[in-house]
Amino acid sequence: MDDIITKITTDKRGATVVINEEITLWFGRSYWYERGLKEGEAVDLAELREWLLPRQYNSALSYAVSLLALKARSTSEIRKKLIQRLYMDETVEMVLYKLEKEKLVDDEAFARDFAASKSRKQMGKRRIVQELWMKGITGEAAQQAIDELDEDEKDEQATALAMKLVRKYQNEEPRKAMQKALAAMARRGYDYEDSKNALSAAIHKIDAEDEDDDDESGE
Repeated sequence: MDDIITKITTDKRGATVVINEEITLWFGRSYWYERGLKEGEAVDLAELREWLLPRQYNSALSYAVSLLALKARSTSEIRKKLIQRLYMDETVEMVLYKLEKEKLVDDEAFARDFAASKSRKQMGKRRIVQELWMKGITGEAAQQAIDELDEDEKDEQATALAMKLVRKYQNEEPRKAMQKALAAMARRGYDYEDSKNALSAAIHKIDAEDEDDDDESGE
């Protein structure tokens, strides 16, 4: 049975072709005119996909590389962007294979760099894992990225955040201030134990700074 083109929509990028009212194929502008399809035309879908694959591949690869030139991305992010552009699944997988082969995408390295960057911005482990998950990095890769965070730097950033919070709530009743600070750190992805340790360190540090200021003013 022949496959029938039931709808064609064109725009500045090319054309979207619907076959049998359910299968959508995207044609870039340059090769859309090369093929010259029309609504109501009977086509061999398998042959059309085979013809389309190498032509889509070149434009899809260029698009993926342009995305990576702007910033590092995970494999999942690139896949999502390509699918949004209506590239065929075969095209998407070919592009991802090429990017991985050329080491233009590396999910483990991406996860490590992403986790380290977020940790430096005073984000806790739980929140980092959540954001990695949103970028398609899950399971072992995400956990490994967390495990490889520099412990001293991680604690230092947590304490720095805690110091801001202690000062922010310093005029509150102590118990209420602690509750608010713990809640704020939880929103940043720090677990209770890390939050408690960071707040304790922050309070000691602020007390020590205040004592130094008192000593200097008394001289």
